[in-house]
Amino acid sequence: MTLSLTVPRSQLANLQIYLAQGGKREIGGWLVAEQIAPGEFELVGLTVDLETGTRDRFDSLPEPHSKQMDRILLENSGRVGRVDYLGEWHSHPTFPPIPSKIDLTSMMHMVENSGPSFAALVIVRLMRNASIQATITTFQRGQMPEVGRLIIADAVPDAGFK
Repeated sequence: MTLSLTVPRSQLANLQIYLAQGGKREIGGWLVAEQIAPGEFELVGLTVDLETGTRDRFDSLPEPHSKQMDRILLENSGRVGRVDYLGEWHSHPTFPPIPSKIDLTSMMHMVENSGPSFAALVIVRLMRNASIQATITTFQRGQMPEVGRLIIADAVPDAGFK
């Protein structure tokens, strides 16, 4: 089953701000989403760590994200669908937003050995014209990684997200 993630424009705007703040360092965090239907999710928030990353590496450590996630969950407690951790995101500011071998290994290890039985990894890159390039890869226990679908809510042609 191909996972799809709808990204509201407000979340896209937040992401652009974070990416600008991160500059040439990799930044990232956790994705918090509401399940709309089997395999279909809507991003309701994301956490961010602007301190940990280097030019070519980002490690998602729980400490900076736990309180942010609790706040996002509380803010979205009235939603109809289940809101929870969906996965992780990070930037590749100086190279294409394609998962590296380290990215793939880390996410596969997480779903095979701890925590959730599936997760998504979104990798983003802020381009010079402020548009965002992005990919989503999904990981499910016992299966190979799969390319997912990113959908921008109220998307119009050339909306700045590729």
